[in-house]
Amino acid sequence: MSNKLIWTKEYSVHIAELDEQHKEFFKLCNELLDLAEQESFTNEQAFIKVLRLGDYASYHLGTEEEFFAKTNYPDAPHHIEIHNQFRQTTKDFINKLREDGANTKELIKEISSFSSNWLADHILVVDKKYTEWLNEHGIK
Repeated sequence: MSNKLIWTKEYSVHIAELDEQHKEFFKLCNELLDLAEQESFTNEQAFIKVLRLGDYASYHLGTEEEFFAKTNYPDAPHHIEIHNQFRQTTKDFINKLREDGANTKELIKEISSFSSNWLADHILVVDKKYTEWLNEHGIK
């Protein structure tokens, strides 16, 4: 199925707290990928993993947004809009998992693929843009 996320220096945003959070986010995405590759799993197992990912994503995205607010990051509105799209997509997936007759196996494949791809692309394309600004404003 999908490739696991492997942390390399290219993902570093050069802010220790955010790099640590990104590594944890990678771990949770990889756990979801592992689940998707299992022959069978319970709806409860799936639900717990997706909720854990969603909760952690909210925590992490909130941390970034606090840094944006502290430093008046000029691209914050656009960046937060992208975060909000991720939050909404995650909520939509959780709601689909709750539906009677949901195809949990397919949904987990879809969620794990979406989350992993989104995170890798988001860090490399969007998050990298704030490094210099936050570093210049004392966040390292």
